[in-house]
Amino acid sequence: MSILLDRRSRAIDIMRAAGLGAVAFVPGPNLTYLTGVHLHLMERPTLYALTAEGRSVAMMPSLERQKWDAAMPDAETVFWDDSDGPDGAFRALVDMLAAEHPLGVEGLRMRAAEYRALAQSFGPERLVDADPAMAALRLIKSSDEIGALRRAVAISEAALYETLDAGIAGRSGHQIAARLKAAMLAHGAMGFAFDPIVLSGEESADPHGDVSARILSPGDPLLIDFGASWGDMHADITRTVFCRHATDAHAQIYETVRVANEAGRAAVCAGRAIGDVDHEATAVLEKSRFADLILHKTGHGLGREVHEAPASDARQSRSATGRYGLHN
Repeated sequence: MSILLDRRSRAIDIMRAAGLGAVAFVPGPNLTYLTGVHLHLMERPTLYALTAEGRSVAMMPSLERQKWDAAMPDAETVFWDDSDGPDGAFRALVDMLAAEHPLGVEGLRMRAAEYRALAQSFGPERLVDADPAMAALRLIKSSDEIGALRRAVAISEAALYETLDAGIAGRSGHQIAARLKAAMLAHGAMGFAFDPIVLSGEESADPHGDVSARILSPGDPLLIDFGASWGDMHADITRTVFCRHATDAHAQIYETVRVANEAGRAAVCAGRAIGDVDHEATAVLEKSRFADLILHKTGHGLGREVHEAPASDARQSRSATGRYGLHN
C-alpha cells in the first residue's frame, strides 16, 4: 500500500469512528497529506472530499487540471472554468456526495464561501466540524516526517547561533530579523514557518508583537520567535537573550522560566499524558512571584502546521505514547 493510500485508509477509520459520511478539505496541510498535491487557498473555490466508503471526490479550477489528474487520476472530479464560475461545480459536488452525511468540514480553515455553498445544498444541520476528529490524522509522525522536522529545527538553531554571534547591540528588530532569515536560507531552509517575531526591550513582553525599528541597548531583553521550513515540516523556536547583560529583575524571571522548563522536560516520557507536562511546568510558575504573568500553555505540536495537535493544555489527557513534535 502506498503512503497516500495508507493515509487515506487511516482517515477513513477516523471518519467512521466519528460517524462522518465524508469530510471536505480545502487547500492546506490535510489535503496535501491525503493527496500529495500542493494547492493554494485562493479566490477560486477548491474542495477535495474523502468518503467513509473510500471514494475521492473533488471540484477543481480548470487551471489545476494537469496537476490534479496526474496525482489523483481515480478521483471523481468536476473541473470549472473562470468563465462559468464555481456554482455549477458546487452543485455537481453536492450531487456526488448526496448520500454521504453528515459531511465534515475543516472548521478552522474552511472559509465562509465554501461553507455557505455546501450549507445551501446540504443544510447546515448536516455539516459538522471535523477538526476535533481529524486532529488525530497527523498526530503520529512517520520516520521521514520526524527526520524532516529535525532538519528544520537544526537549520533554525544554526541560523539563530549565527545571528547572535554576529552581534545584536545597536541593531534594530528589522535588521536582526533580516539577518536571521538570510541565515536560515543559507543553512538550507526551504522557506519560513512564519515571518520571524523579533522584539526588544519592553516590546518583548508581547509574545506576538510586531517587529519594530527599535535599537537594542545593553541590558535589553531580546525575544526571537521563528522557524525554518524543510520538507513540508515547520520548526517553531522561541528564545529570549539579553544584550550584553541581564538586569537583576530580568535574571530572576529568566531563572524561574528555566526551572519551569526543566520541570516540564523531566515530565516527558512514553505513556505520560501530555497535560502532565504542562502541569509540571506551570506549577513552577504558579508558585513563583510571577504567577500573574502566565499567558499561555506550555507548548504545542509541530509538523505540517506551525501549531497542530497535541496541545499541552493541562486539561487534556491525550496519551504521550506516540512520537510527537512538541515545541516549548
